[in-house]
Formats: sequence, C-alpha cells, structure tokens
Amino acid sequence: MDSITKIQKISKALDINSEYLGVSSLLLMENAGREIAKRLEKFSKIAIFVGLGNNGGDGLVAARHLSSMGKDVTIFYLDGKRSKENESNFKIVEKLTTIEKIKIRDSKDIKKISLQDYDAVVDALLGVGVKGDLREPIKSIVSLINSFHGFKLSVDVPTPGIKPDLTLSFHFPKTKECEVVSIGIPREAEIYAGPGDVFLALKKREKDSHKGDFGKVIVVAGSRDYIGAPYLVAKASLKSGADLAFLASPEVVFSSGFKDPNLIPLHLSSSDYLSLEDAEIILKRIENDNFDVMVIGNGLATNKKTKKAVKKLVRETRIPCVIDADALKLIDEKLIKNSKAEKIVLTPHRGEFEKLFGINLKDKRSSEIVEIVMEKARDLSVTILLKSYQDIISDGKEFKINNTGNP
Repeated sequence: MDSITKIQKISKALDINSEYLGVSSLLLMENAGREIAKRLEKFSKIAIFVGLGNNGGDGLVAARHLSSMGKDVTIFYLDGKRSKENESNFKIVEKLTTIEKIKIRDSKDIKKISLQDYDAVVDALLGVGVKGDLREPIKSIVSLINSFHGFKLSVDVPTPGIKPDLTLSFHFPKTKECEVVSIGIPREAEIYAGPGDVFLALKKREKDSHKGDFGKVIVVAGSRDYIGAPYLVAKASLKSGADLAFLASPEVVFSSGFKDPNLIPLHLSSSDYLSLEDAEIILKRIENDNFDVMVIGNGLATNKKTKKAVKKLVRETRIPCVIDADALKLIDEKLIKNSKAEKIVLTPHRGEFEKLFGINLKDKRSSEIVEIVMEKARDLSVTILLKSYQDIISDGKEFKINNTGNP
C-alpha cells in the first residue's frame, strides 16, 4: 500500500469510527469548514474552487461561514456527481444569494475566470487519494491558481501541482508542510476498534476473484479431549473472510461425527493427540500448498507429545502464525524470538499472558496493562491480543482497545 492510499484509508477509517460513535461526517465537515474560514478572516474577497468529494464539501462550508462574516465569496464548482456530504452542503449554498456561484464544465470555462480582484484563493478540489495525471478542467484550474499572486490555501492536502501558502490538514498531518487542526474526531475513534478498522483490514473483492485469493488457512487444533474446538476455529476463519479453511487434527476429531462441508480435512497420522510426525506432515503441506496463515492451539491439550509438535511447528513454519489457547502454554519467549514465522499473533487471556511472560497483571491499572502489552509486543516483534472484557491489541508501536468482546 503506497503512502497516499494509506493516508486515504486511515482518514476514511477515522470518519467511519467517528460516525459509529455518533459524530457524523457532516459535523466533521462543518468543523473543518469553520477552521478554513478562520484562516481567511483578514481577507475581503475570496475565491473557493470546489471539487465533488468531501474536500469540496469542506470548501462549501467555509464559503458559508465566510459569507456570514460579511466577506465577498465566490465558489467555482465542478459539474458532476458529488459525495453525499458535499451534496448536502451544496444544496444549502445554492439557496444563499450572498455567495456567487460559477459552474465549471470544461477548460473553456477556466479561460473566462480572472482572479485579479481576489485577495485569497482556496483549493478544495481533490483531497487525499489522487493518482495519475490530472485531467481537464482540473489541470487548467491548477495553472490558474498557481498564476494567482495572493494568498493560497489548500484544504487537507494540496491538489497536485498547486503550491499553497498554507495547507490546513485535519486531525493528523497528510503532507510535510501543513498546519494541523482538530475538527472534533473523538480520541476514541483512534483508540477503540470499530467498523473503520474492519474497513482497513478487509481486502476489496474484485469481480474476477478466484477461490483462495482471500486467504487459505490451516487450523492445527483438537485432540481426544477437545473435539469441538477445531471446528469452531475453522468456521470462524471462514466467517472472518478467509476463502478456504483446512483442518489439521488427530483422527479422533474427524471420526467423532462432526461434519461440515465448508471445511477441508487434513488427516494426520495420530489418532488422539498431535505428534512430531504430524508436525512434519503439516509443515510439508504448508510448503507445498501455499497456505497464507496457520492457526494453532485450540483444544490441542498440553501433554509432552503435543508440546514437542507445537514447538516444532512454531519454530519452523515460515508463514504468519496465530497462536492461541493450549499452544500458548507450550511455548516460551525464546521460542517466539527464534521462530521463522513471517508474523506472529499471540492471543492470550490474562492467565495465559501471566504464565507465558511471568508478569502478574492483578491490581494493574488499564493504562499500565496497555504499556506492558506494548512492551512485550515490541520486544518480541509480534502482535498481542490480550483477551478480556476489553481486549488490548498491540504490535508494539500502536494499540487498540476492542470493546465488543464477551460481556
């Protein structure tokens, strides 16, 4: 993911999370437009170039606020399909006779525009996520704005090619030279996992996609003691978006009567508990069948035979690995550090975390526990999901709180 796409997705995720928390995109746009207007209070005559997205919506709100201050405001707006929030604010501005409105259909309309009498120009055209060469009439608008010798302000990020005197970025910096202002995005939109984080995590499914393009999971789970666990994990992986789920379990699991046509069985040599021989079979299948991730631990039990198999799998697998339940009781920090796995995700509850790391979390404040989880994740170069009534998730650099877990 390139930096522009990443910024665009993060911005969208924050908007979605804010909406989920009750802070609407329209309210954020209102706050953004007000902040733009504040930076232009000293100017009398202002031209605002308005695009079709939410960046343009910010410009429309700014025009309304500037007009209410008694400023002489003209909006030059592109013709086309607008975003929902842009459309809402455009309908308001349409009714305001104190704001001059000039439609831009093509580059010919740009030639009729003179900016000579204006004190300031606002670039509210494109925002983040612009790729490729500019098309007309945007290309001509950029040339026009660059020829203007007065104050130039770009909203959030400059339209490519425009050299503003000020770029006003909202919530976080999106370009090297900018002023960052708050527009009321709640801190919780960043801290708490929400639908915006799901938006970030899920890959877009193209129409010509094939089975397996969106994840091929091998679940190493189950034993004579815990027959149902592997089915729950494998079905959960499909629910979360994986295309294919393979179930690598001792034979007792498959002969128990549990059947699901959505799951693909991978038969092992052992009848009751995972063994070293099973680990060899699994590693060979991972190498030959191009699995994307291995989930290991649920219902495996913790006997000596299984411990040797789990250690071998965690140490030698090269694909991303999610380690949960019984497997967490069979490994240690040294093994995690020496693992060849591309990525590791540890998902302990508090008791498993305390046993694995020798840390007592009792009587610790939430903020202290967050710091401890982040430190361990950073030291081991892994992601940790500490399960509780509020899950703490960290890769050592950032953290999230999941408030949607068990009651």
